[in-house]
Amino acid sequence: MSFFTSIVARHALPAFGFLALTAGTQAQTLNGIRIGEEITTASRIAGKPTSRVAAGPHEEVRWKLSDGNKLALATDPGNGRIAYVEETWGGRPDGKPADFPGFRYGETTLADIRMHAENNGFAFVERLIDEKPDGLRLFNSYEVEGSPGLVVTFVTRMSMRDTQRLKGKQESVDINRAAKLDGIILGEARYLEAIWGQAKLKGKGYKPIRWASARKVALKP
Repeated sequence: MSFFTSIVARHALPAFGFLALTAGTQAQTLNGIRIGEEITTASRIAGKPTSRVAAGPHEEVRWKLSDGNKLALATDPGNGRIAYVEETWGGRPDGKPADFPGFRYGETTLADIRMHAENNGFAFVERLIDEKPDGLRLFNSYEVEGSPGLVVTFVTRMSMRDTQRLKGKQESVDINRAAKLDGIILGEARYLEAIWGQAKLKGKGYKPIRWASARKVALKP
C-alpha cells in the first residue's frame, strides 16, 4: 500500500451524525450537458472549444466558461456520444455554485461530500490521487441512484501547503476538512473503466448517491 493510499484509508470518515433528506430530483447534468447526448449539444451551450487533448483512446474537447470554470468532454469511440463530462473550478467566486445540489467549489469539503452520501464511495485504483504543483487531488466516485451505468466523481483538492504537511506525517492535517471540491466528473461506467481500469477500492457500507436537493438533520451519536 502506497503512502497516500494508507493516508486516505486512515482518514476515512464514518458517515454518521447527519441524515440527508431529499426534496425533488434534479437533472443529472453538468452545465446542461447529459451523458449519452450528441457532442453538438456542448457546442450550443459552451460555444467554440479552446483545445483538444488526447491521451491514448481518451480525447478531451475543452472549453473555458464565462464564469472562469473549465469544461471537458469526451465521446465513446463506439457511438460518438458523450461518455465523459468534467467541470473544474476556475477559482472565481461566480464559478463556485456546482451543479450537484448544495455543493460549492472551493467550499464543500470531502467531509461534506461523505456526509451527504452517507458513505465514502469508491475509487478507481488507477485514479485514486493526482499530485500537481498546486496541491493534491483526491477522487471519490459514486454510482448515481436510479441511473444505471452513470457514475459521478467528486474531485477534491488539498493545497500544496497541506499536502507537504501530510507527506511529512503531521497528524494535525485533517484530510476530510482540508480537501475541498475542485471539480465534478460525470461518466458512463463502462467508459470510465476503459480509461481508468476496472480495479476499484470500495468503502465500507457503500451505496449509490442520490442526486437530489437535500437538507441536513442532526442525529444523536
